[in-house]
Amino acid sequence: MRFEKLDLNLLVVLDALLEEQSVSLAAERLNLSQSGASAALSRLREFFEDDLLVPSGRAMTCTPRGEALIQPVKAALALIRETILTPEEFDPALSDRTISIAAIDVVAHVLLTEAVGIFSREAPNIRFTVLPLAEDPVTMLQRGQTDIIIALDFLVDAKLPSECLYEDDFVVIAWRDNSHINGNMTKALYEQLGHVSVRLNHNVPGFDETALRRIGIHRTIETFAPSFASVPRFVIKTDRIATIHRRLAAQISDTLPINVYELPFEFPKVREVAQWSAKNTNDEAVRWVVTRLQEIAQKLEN
Repeated sequence: MRFEKLDLNLLVVLDALLEEQSVSLAAERLNLSQSGASAALSRLREFFEDDLLVPSGRAMTCTPRGEALIQPVKAALALIRETILTPEEFDPALSDRTISIAAIDVVAHVLLTEAVGIFSREAPNIRFTVLPLAEDPVTMLQRGQTDIIIALDFLVDAKLPSECLYEDDFVVIAWRDNSHINGNMTKALYEQLGHVSVRLNHNVPGFDETALRRIGIHRTIETFAPSFASVPRFVIKTDRIATIHRRLAAQISDTLPINVYELPFEFPKVREVAQWSAKNTNDEAVRWVVTRLQEIAQKLEN
């Protein structure tokens, strides 16, 4: 089928070429011969009057024109799939879809690692890509960069479909041999000791930092860790403490020399929400993944 002299079948090849940035990998992904993928690239270069992909050392890289086409091509193919093609009945045991999920590392650590393992048995041919969450998560959906985002409830778009996956609260962790802690954590001790924290966006304070300010708790942050999952290791062999998600603390307390303490003051819970774009509202694969994530999160809590 042609549209204004462009063979629309080439859009699928173009999407694979631009994403893989390799003729051989794109050919393998589409079950084409390498010569067939090369011929398609030649036709695409002729149509766009641009090389699209050029050699870069032993690999290939997109030209500026190729880079600019990545998201529009993905969006066009997604629109065709959702509005024109008749969707097949989704069967997770048989589907060979690729599903991408963007989340912060603590969600990946406490939920997605477990979920993807379960999915490997329930949906053995579905490929999952777990991506880091952007500073503005909703833009990832708008640009077609991911199928699902998992973010705090106040970061998602109220106009888009979403489901709450789980709630979590916070606890204090400390090295098992911390010389300052004897018994329970107190408010005075919490404010006295140095802290380890995370700031994923240098321009925006984290949830815990904002919440502590609102309730009038002062703390001195002595170390910023690069991720939530790495925080416990920055506490070990120091007298510092950290405020982390209870689910994460429960996972690491059995394997690391860490003690877990209840916060000595009231502190708000967080709600992790899965959200997807409006165009995926009727996507049975996306809905299946979200439903199973809810069920797995509930099972882990119990």
